[in-house]
Amino acid sequence: MKKLIIAALCVATIFASCSTENRGVTTTISGRFVGSNIDSVFLERVSDSYTTVERVAAASLADNGAFSFEFEMDESSPRFYRLSFPENRRPVMLVVAAGDNIELESVGDIFLNYEVEGSEESALIREFNRSYFVAGDRLAGIAENTLNSSRLMDRELSAYTAAREAITAQVSFVGAHQDRLAAFYALHQNVAESYIPQLMGYGITTAHRQSLLAGLSKSYPDSPYLAVLQKEIDEDIAYAELASNVSLASFPDIELQDMFKQTHRLSDYEGKVVLLYFWSATDAMCNNLNAELKSVYDKYHDRGFEIFQVSADSDMSLWISAVRQQKLPWVSLFGGNEHSVFSLYNVRQLPTAFLIDREGNMNVCPLNIGTLATDIEKML
Repeated sequence: MKKLIIAALCVATIFASCSTENRGVTTTISGRFVGSNIDSVFLERVSDSYTTVERVAAASLADNGAFSFEFEMDESSPRFYRLSFPENRRPVMLVVAAGDNIELESVGDIFLNYEVEGSEESALIREFNRSYFVAGDRLAGIAENTLNSSRLMDRELSAYTAAREAITAQVSFVGAHQDRLAAFYALHQNVAESYIPQLMGYGITTAHRQSLLAGLSKSYPDSPYLAVLQKEIDEDIAYAELASNVSLASFPDIELQDMFKQTHRLSDYEGKVVLLYFWSATDAMCNNLNAELKSVYDKYHDRGFEIFQVSADSDMSLWISAVRQQKLPWVSLFGGNEHSVFSLYNVRQLPTAFLIDREGNMNVCPLNIGTLATDIEKML
């Protein structure tokens, strides 16, 4: 009889243990949002592929703005969760580990003013948001500002300045926190690029992803986000190899229009030495280079040298004004609406140039006028 009782107790203990494993560890996210003009908050789990979100729960704010979520988590690597709100407000991203007791407070605008305790990674995300989205919000304000045409240049310059500030904040944060999931979050923000697509890839590169992967592999060896980074790195490398192979075989063609709506194709200049030059009217370096290129163009144009210039400006009026003001004698085309052109040639920054010889062989061109003139002389 005693053996039966002992056996029953063992079975009960096993079932209790299994039940506990299935439930996971109790985790809480709570807080108080005051003056935000919202009455509810949603808890969402970000997928391990970092591509989708799933709504886990919803809570109504109490009269004093308080809310609370309690749920079970497996004792595995931390995961991304986020608090989202009605009316398409920006969500608050959190890094949550099993057993965490995370508390948030905010007065007024939640995203700009929230404070978080109980999660070091979540606090780092808050730190990043403060630097990155200040510049991002300024960029959004510039984009929405309806200034008259005489101020277009100022507006474009301000937009590029704000975009680069955001990208600089992003790159600095990722570089300083290469072993943190907060850097994974920061690396995947693209506010600046959403307003100025030509800046895609200007800041974050394959090298940043590789460094972050190495750091996270030590801090969170079981994290599902390691596979996400590895996939992105593999895609970057494959794309670079493809672009390199295409360049060796023959240059990809480009078809764009000048200010008079006349269509020009890069392939129309086969048999000549061509400088394919990506620029922006808002970039001082590009404009200085334009002035220096005039002497090179004057010297070699009659011998078969051409410049095929592609603008990355988002404002066509600004680009036309710059071309007229600078009296550019070569083919200058508007590429602001054709973002694929910049991806095709893997343009990561401005200015960027390629030199194509008479046989169609293309090489990246160092933007040094003396070196350029020497290279052109050899090709003609």
